[in-house]
Amino acid sequence: MAIRARAWLTLLLLIAPAASEAGERLRYAVYAAGFNILLLEATAEIGETNYRVDLTYRTVGLLGTFFPSSNESFAQGSWGVGGPEPRRFATWGTVRGKERRAVIDFVSRQPVIRELVPDLEDDREPVPPGLERDTVDTLSGMAFVVREVARTGKCDGRARLFDGRRVMDVVARPVGQEVLAPDYRSAFSGPAVRCDFEGRQLAGYMKDYDAADRQKLHINRAWFAPVGASRTVMPVRIEFEARLVGHATAYLAP
Repeated sequence: MAIRARAWLTLLLLIAPAASEAGERLRYAVYAAGFNILLLEATAEIGETNYRVDLTYRTVGLLGTFFPSSNESFAQGSWGVGGPEPRRFATWGTVRGKERRAVIDFVSRQPVIRELVPDLEDDREPVPPGLERDTVDTLSGMAFVVREVARTGKCDGRARLFDGRRVMDVVARPVGQEVLAPDYRSAFSGPAVRCDFEGRQLAGYMKDYDAADRQKLHINRAWFAPVGASRTVMPVRIEFEARLVGHATAYLAP
């Protein structure tokens, strides 16, 4: 799975506001060109004052055969007046057989990298010093968006995100309610709130990116609805871009 696809998966998926401090476990299957390429699981513990999100994924099928990757990550923090105040973000796993790991603490609301493996990547430009200031991690940013959908019925906001290697600017725009048709790949059909996400990478580019790649605006979509016995609002479908496979869709698994 390409770096850009993993970034959008982390950004767009798997943060469900729990009705209480108890964790809500979610499962998703990601399809591209008719094939299941990725399996994901997440647990969200989102309360009135604090939150924690745990995410795991692994490639499957032909993609898993040729590009084996697996990853675990978590974010924890508290809710401030202006949104999430992360305390720690960590991610670890293997990508095409190579170990990758990052640990970021947030000190006085600013990210401090504690661990980054590999620390330098030959094929990626480093983030210029200072550009990561006033950012939040990807999971905390999306936790805020989904929390707002649950509380207000719409998404509307902007965040600058940092995962240790990239800085991204993301805008969430409300679209309104749509009806998702039944699909054998999905556990959900019916009315859902649609949000569009416009994202642009600001730093940490792959060195082979040309000018068009660097300026590209990525448009992704997510639908949210109350599901399960608790009627908890959660993402039920996500459409996003994947560099290796093109258009991909994540479905709430049956």
